[in-house]
Amino acid sequence: MGRGVRWLIILLVAACTRVEKPPCEVSITLLAPLPHTRSGDPEESLITDYNLYVYNAFGLLEKKIYVPRRDFSGEAMSVSARLLKDAPYVVLAAANLGYELNFGTIEEALSYRYHMAYPDEFSQGIPMAAMMDYAVAGNDAIIEVPLERLMSRVDLRVDRRALNEDVSIRITSVQVCDSASSVLLFGESRVESWGQIFTEGYSKTGPEVYNLNHDTLDGISGVLPLYLLESGPDGLVEPYIEIKADYHSSTCHTRPGESLIYRFYITEDEGAERNALYPIILKPSGTGLDCPDGWRLEKGALVTAF
Repeated sequence: MGRGVRWLIILLVAACTRVEKPPCEVSITLLAPLPHTRSGDPEESLITDYNLYVYNAFGLLEKKIYVPRRDFSGEAMSVSARLLKDAPYVVLAAANLGYELNFGTIEEALSYRYHMAYPDEFSQGIPMAAMMDYAVAGNDAIIEVPLERLMSRVDLRVDRRALNEDVSIRITSVQVCDSASSVLLFGESRVESWGQIFTEGYSKTGPEVYNLNHDTLDGISGVLPLYLLESGPDGLVEPYIEIKADYHSSTCHTRPGESLIYRFYITEDEGAERNALYPIILKPSGTGLDCPDGWRLEKGALVTAF
């Protein structure tokens, strides 16, 4: 049973019981998620605008508010609403979309997809959303709604310790490929058509990949964070990472202007979940030209050294 259908059943059951409760003033507060780590780029808990919707047990809209960037102070995100005490409500919230949502029914909200124009369109904050199963207005008259990022993050590192002494691999660029370009705001999302992907997604190049070419105290490179929208399991395609590198050894090297290319999936048949963190270590060994199962290596740029 789909999540949207389940929600409608819950609302219908709740509506069948006549509620005779006095209304009370309720404070609804949105909570920003904590950052995965301090090395995030951009600021992972930044919020610059938000939408809030409250639906009653009949699926009717009780409260709607939009606070745009120009009016958002950056302080506590709290909204007052006059709701029936102890009655069930559905609270939907979204942040950093950059525009006002226009839902009438809860069905519209549950089927709405947020679209990104380009893979790094989050300079004003990573898009976030939240859905409360049962937001109950009780004696405390406070509802806290924890927001969740709609994007996952990959923490990429390189471990060169198993390479032969004559081998040098310098990363020149990293890109997320076949990542989602749109996502359902509320509920699990997956890629369902070719129009919902970035074939060339979030990328870093040149000085931006500095961390991958410099080792830390544990002998492994620094971290390069990468971001992508949730793609979910069983989607049309699975997102993967493409790493381009200059290669040199005593027997061969890459041609000038060309690259050795490593490709590997972020997860196996699971897609990428919203708000998840995926630590990945690229660990070439020996010549660096043999890949583990599930990885692909493009070696067409290699030529024999004289």
